Amino acid sequence: MSKDLLLVFPTTHLTLMAEKVFKGAGIKHRTIMKPRKISSDCGLAITLDMEQADRIRVLVESSGHMPAAFYCKGENDWELLFRIDGSGEMA
Repeated sequence: MSKDLLLVFPTTHLTLMAEKVFKGAGIKHRTIMKPRKISSDCGLAITLDMEQADRIRVLVESSGHMPAAFYCKGENDWELLFRIDGSGEMA
């Protein structure tokens, strides 16, 4: 499984709650230390398979575990794909 998607939440609580949602949905994931270059108050991040990105976005939105930032592995570093903030808007 390629884990090219990184999901970052602002708090450890939201990260751990999202982890439970992914586990319950049968989505393979791994909780890791957040890369230093990514700004967040939380020190954790979740890596997932990029092929599941749409399903993961829907799960995050429907579970209310927001805001969240989605990153993809770029050539040299993680690049922001989009953020969801709970208002139905993606930034």
